[in-house]
Formats: sequence, structure tokens, C-alpha cells
Amino acid sequence: MSVFHAIKQLEEKNVANEINCMVWSDRMDLVAFSNVKGEVALHRLSWTRAWILNSPREGLKVTGIAWRPDGKILAVGYSSGEVLLISIENKKVVNVKETNAEISCISWVQEKVEAKPKDVLNLKDEEPNDYMKYVDLSKLYIRDPLPASLIDSSSNSEEVKETNFLQDQTELNLLLVGTKDGYVHVRIFGCFTCAILNINKYLGYCCSIENVHLSEDLNKIFVTVKDLENNIKIVLVDSKILKSHTKELFSVALKYVKLLDLVTYLKNTITNITETWESFLLEIDHKLSKYAKKVPEGGVTADFLDLLMFGSCSPELEEFLMTDLTKKGLEKFGQTIEMSYANIQKLLLKNVTKFGQNLTYHLAELRGMARLEHRYEIIGVSEDLITKAIQSNGAFLIKAGEMQQIINHSVINYKAFFRWLYGAILFIMDEPIPSEIHKMAQQDLAYITEFLQNFDHIGSKDNQKKKGFIMERLGQYLADAPLTITPNMEGNDWTAFLKENECIRNHSSILQHYTDTSLIQQFKDLSARITDIFETPKDVLDKQFKPVHVFHLFNFGDKPLRMSSININKDLLSFSFLQPSSSVYLLQVHVNNEKCLARCGKFYFSQLQEENLSDIYQILDIKFYSTNILSLLLQENTSFRSATLLQFSLSSAIDKLKEVNVCENIEKTTVPNTNGTNLIPKLYKNIEMAASFFAVSGSRRVSIVLSENRRKVKLFEMEAEEEDEDDGIKEDVSMQDSVLE
Repeated sequence: MSVFHAIKQLEEKNVANEINCMVWSDRMDLVAFSNVKGEVALHRLSWTRAWILNSPREGLKVTGIAWRPDGKILAVGYSSGEVLLISIENKKVVNVKETNAEISCISWVQEKVEAKPKDVLNLKDEEPNDYMKYVDLSKLYIRDPLPASLIDSSSNSEEVKETNFLQDQTELNLLLVGTKDGYVHVRIFGCFTCAILNINKYLGYCCSIENVHLSEDLNKIFVTVKDLENNIKIVLVDSKILKSHTKELFSVALKYVKLLDLVTYLKNTITNITETWESFLLEIDHKLSKYAKKVPEGGVTADFLDLLMFGSCSPELEEFLMTDLTKKGLEKFGQTIEMSYANIQKLLLKNVTKFGQNLTYHLAELRGMARLEHRYEIIGVSEDLITKAIQSNGAFLIKAGEMQQIINHSVINYKAFFRWLYGAILFIMDEPIPSEIHKMAQQDLAYITEFLQNFDHIGSKDNQKKKGFIMERLGQYLADAPLTITPNMEGNDWTAFLKENECIRNHSSILQHYTDTSLIQQFKDLSARITDIFETPKDVLDKQFKPVHVFHLFNFGDKPLRMSSININKDLLSFSFLQPSSSVYLLQVHVNNEKCLARCGKFYFSQLQEENLSDIYQILDIKFYSTNILSLLLQENTSFRSATLLQFSLSSAIDKLKEVNVCENIEKTTVPNTNGTNLIPKLYKNIEMAASFFAVSGSRRVSIVLSENRRKVKLFEMEAEEEDEDDGIKEDVSMQDSVLE
């Protein structure tokens, strides 16, 4: 017994702002849409809102939305050229990339892997399916440290769920971003830009990208463009490099994300260290700055030294100690500085050092890949650049160790200083001084003197705004400037050995110690070196993509192009183009060994009423529902203008296509013009409202139609059980299961 299907309305809802883009998830019953305010919202099938994300800035328009194939990440393109990758679970922005031009289209595709029967006897001879299981063994040797944001949390769990967007990624997936200025950005996992294709260069003139479609075997990219005269063309680009080096690209992209995560963690940790340092300096900086304005330049250190050496106190200093600093204020500040030192040391040990060690591990593995030149040289992985990054990372770790030594030394200095100053305040107040404060060795005087050395680096000098002051040597490591007090390396045996042996000192395996750079400067150099590693593949891979053929199609004027495309198999693709607003061109392209064949046909749709067969439906939008069905949004030309959903089976439409010469302009070729209403099977559903556009999902068997004013939506189940609905036509049996011949 045959199963009859019908289109069933599920929900009808109004929205506050006009919608301009809608895309269904192929994995979950979720629809993502954007409105004219630049907001992106996620709704369930019941139209329950999961979350809403505000626009990054005022005035931005969402120009494209794409789901990652597994449905866990959403890519949103903006008119500014930004592409945001958003986690579905918590709407967190996990990555931001720029294209420097307005985004015109965006799609996310995954390599289609054919299931192969397993031969138990030959398992050992098989090549591993997932190469990264071999190259990414980092967690067996060194754990990913906690994110800086979790350092102060109460959780002591060592196992922290990965927050990066590579979780559960086992297959190569590509985010394809087209821009108004004629470029296609190819990004692995949505973040690693492996190539930027200049379609203008291929054509010899300027164009805008309207659609980018990748064949399921990754060998071919079909780029639909529109030139300055509104001529629509499809540029066929050879992308065999994506197929032939899938595992290598997957490996490098995964290392890119690992390194990107670690650099981000380091940046956040250093920011935390800087904020910790500045927060406890803020109050004393303000008080000392006020005092410094009352005395001549150099007077702050001089007054404190007079108090230290002679016990004499100037009126200004006495007022400062008794009124501004006070005994309780000094006690509080002493506790704050001790806590701050402890937190900084904790961040350096548990985060900076661990992150740096993890960076070393992943960079070393990446260098090991680069040494397999027959596999990785063609995609632009450079051993020299990786070696420079390893050297820079080593210098960064040395600088972090140097900061640890400075902290250990500073703790001694500040304790001696505060113990002495506390006693001085008690002496001025004529209060008894504890016996332990009276005891001061000659070494304590040296510590206090060293602590006072930089007290005059306060406030602004020569109209230059200096950020706070360096009360002692730690603060200079957290500034983007060379160190003012460099470490004393005299007496260091290793430094002396390298100085005497130039051949060893200049060897690439020897980590350099740059004595005059700050931690911030060293980190910026490390970030730049890692960026350089992944810039080279972009330049090298661009040359591996080659234009094969240009299909000259149609000219529909300056109206926005509505089209849809789908893979039938690895060599056959279907394209549909809406000729505003009465006809649909159906184009099938077969490409095998760079030989192109094409078939094309034109279809229009008349009214259902027999007495009005001469009336032609207005076609508002088209989308491929599946390889067998084209969904159309039709609308009557009457005053009521009621819209209709049509599920148009392609099995009978294929017979109406005519083979065309791919070297000629297809629009000038005479192709069959067929009334699609007469072809069966088909399925109609009256929407009972004026519409604008729609979104469909064959895998989820749902659709959503937007009203003409774009403030009302209707959700439909596309393959519901037949319930005596007049809009369903019983001849339309299991269209999803019909096979194209």
C-alpha cells in the first residue's frame, strides 16, 4: 500500500522586526534567521526561541548564514566583511574572521566519505582513516591547562570540557565565503584560511560572487558570479588539491586551531597578570602622584632616603604618611601587594609556562610534518618559519622564567620596605614599635634602597602620559616597551659559554635570551611568528586552484539573483535560476576529467483552476529540497496574491532538458519552455497569505515561509501523513524516494 504525503502547517507566528535571512539546520529542528537590525536568532520547530545575538556594531546587516555540517556551529556573515562562528549551545562567539569586503554568500560543506566494507584480514595494511589520531598525541604527554578565566574559580576538577569549536571534528569541512568584490575565501573548519581565490583575475574583469558550490568529492568548485553588466556566469575551478591532500590539510588546520587556542589563552593570561599588577598599584600610584606634585623632581626618592638614613622627615612627607597613606592604609596595601604577587606567580607557573610548553609540543609536531616534504611542501608548510616560531617561543618561556626570578627578588624588597615604613609611621605617631621591626640588617637597607630607586617614575613628564609608575622592576615586563632595568647576567656560566662560542650561540637549536625585551614584546613576536606559519599555505595553495571553464548563462537585470544548487553525484550537479519572476531555468552540469556537458530547460507554472490556465504564477523563490525535488514559492497574480508552496519532482522535468553547447551563451540558445503544472508528480499547499521568500530542509522535512512584509512566518511539515487535505494531491507518492534517471 502506498504512503501518501501532504504539506501540513505547524505554526504561524509574528515577529517584531523584518527578517532578511533564514536557514534551517540539516541536523536539528532549528532555524536560524536574521533581521534588519542585524540580530541573529535561533528558534526551534515550535518557534520557541533558543537565543538571540545582537549585532557586533550598529548599522551592520547580516548577508549570509550557514550551518556547520554537524549543526553545532553557525557561521554568520556581515556587510562589514566579518564572519562570526557562533556556538549553538550557548551563542558564544568562538571565532571572528575578516574578509575586507562585503560578504555576498556563504556556505559550509563537508567531504563526503564513502563507506567501505572492512576486511578483518587486511586491517593492519589499511591506511588510518583519521591521520590526526596519530599526529595529535599531546594530551598523552601534557594536559591542556585551564583557561585563564577558570584560574580563580572554585572548581578543582582537572578534567575541563573542551570549549573550542573543533570538538568531535573527524572529517574535513570547508567554509566558503564569497564577497562583493569577487573573492572566494576557503576556510577549513571555518577559521583556517587555506586559500583566497581571485575570480576577477580568472575572468579578466570585476564581478561579485553570488553562489559558491563545492562538488561532493572536493575536486571542483562552481562559483556563480555576476559582472558589472549583470551577466550571470558559472566559473568552474579545479580544486583537486583539496581531495589529494585532505589528510594533510586536516592535520595542519587542526594544529592551527590548537595553536590559535593556546595563543588566545596566553593573551588572556597576560591580560590577567597586567590587570592584577595595575589594580594594586592604582591606589598607591594616585597617592604618590599627588605627593610628587608637591615636591621638586626627584624629591620623592630623596625624602624617603632622608627618612631611611637620618630619620628626618620633611613636613610634606609627614603629611603624606599621616594623612594620605596612614597606618591602616599601609597595612591594607601590604596585604594587597602580597596577594597580587602570589596571583601573578600562580598565573605565570600554571598558565604561561604550561601554555608555552604546549605551544612547543604542537610546533614541534608541525615541524615534523613539514619535514615530510613530499606531503606538506605542496600546501605551503615551511620548516624554517616553524623553527623561528619555536625559537621565539623558547625566548618567551625564558622571559617568563626571568619574571619569576624578579618576583622572588621583589618579594624580599617590598617586605623589607613595608616593614621599615610601618615602623617609621609608628615612630612619627609616637606609638611603640614592635621589636622585630627594630631589627634591620645592612642587607635590609640595600633591599629598601633598591625598592625606592624608581619612585620618581610617577605621573606625566614632558607632556607624555605614562601608565602608572614602576615601583620596582616587575612592572616593566608588562609594558610594550624595552626594559629600563635589564637583568644582570654577569657570572652566569651559560651566558659566558655562549659568548665565547659564536658557532653554538647562533645555532637554530639554541634558545636566545633577549635581555632588553619585555614579556609583552616577546609575546607579540611569538604571535607574529605563529601567524607567519599559516600565511604561507594561503599564498602557496592559491596557485593550486586553476580555472577550467566559464559557463555563460543569463542576464536577469539588476534584481537580486535567486538560485539554488545541489550535488547529484560527484560528477553531476543541478542548478536552478529564477528569472524574475515568471520562469525557472533548470541547469544540469556534468564534469568528468575536465570535460563539461550541460543540459538546460525553462519552466513556468500556470494557475491550478482549469478556467484560468492562461494565468501564470509569479515565482518568488526557489530551493532544492533534495536531489529529486525542487521547492518553489509561487504567488497568484490576483489582487489577493495568495502564495502557494510547490514540491516539483525533477524526475519528469529532466526529460524536458536539452543539451546545450557549454562554449556558447546559454541564454541565447533555444531551450524548451515547459509548463511545470502539467508534470507529475507534484504537491501544492496554499499558504493563504502574500509571501516574500522561504527556507526548506529536505533532511528535516520542514519549511518556513515569510510574509510579504517579512514580519510573519508560517512553519510547515513537508511530508506529513495525508489527512484528507484538499491541498495535497494523492498522485504525489513518496517523491523523496523517486530516483533520477
